[in-house]
Amino acid sequence: MAINFKLNPVWRNDPDGDDMSRAWVGWDDARSAQDNYEHNRGLWLLGRRAEHERYATFSVDGVVREVVEIDHVETVPAKDPYHRPKRAIVGRVLEAGDPMHDDFVGRPVDKHRNPVTYLDDPGGPDLCACGCGTPVPGPRHFVVGHDQKAVHERITRQWGSTVGFIEWFDASFPEEIAA
Repeated sequence: MAINFKLNPVWRNDPDGDDMSRAWVGWDDARSAQDNYEHNRGLWLLGRRAEHERYATFSVDGVVREVVEIDHVETVPAKDPYHRPKRAIVGRVLEAGDPMHDDFVGRPVDKHRNPVTYLDDPGGPDLCACGCGTPVPGPRHFVVGHDQKAVHERITRQWGSTVGFIEWFDASFPEEIAA
């Protein structure tokens, strides 16, 4: 999944009243991808779900225009003590030629009024990393509990049991035990 931010065309903004001191917000075709990202990466009402997304898209007029690989989500303090803080994404703008950029840019987005929505990853959901073939939603790698099942299966295959692994580890890395 990717978090999608729906933007309007550019408009002037009062930097003194803006929590990120921005003089403009919205999409501007005359600006670089980096400028559009910097001026539109925040101030959003984002829940915990946003912290688990790997990509963000910016759409205008119902079409994705830009893709960002998310590093993290930060909280931006409000200048006005009566307003609550909002959130902003921190990441790297992806260029043409990057598979995620090429898969997302040009895709239509839903027509819902909410300015923040989520898009399915191109190609559908990923499959569980344990090898079971079950689809996994969002940025997860495993179906719940399958990570432990996969680790124990591999330990048993290599060392016979968890005890066998612990004995091998202790013999191979004695300095780790003393620490």
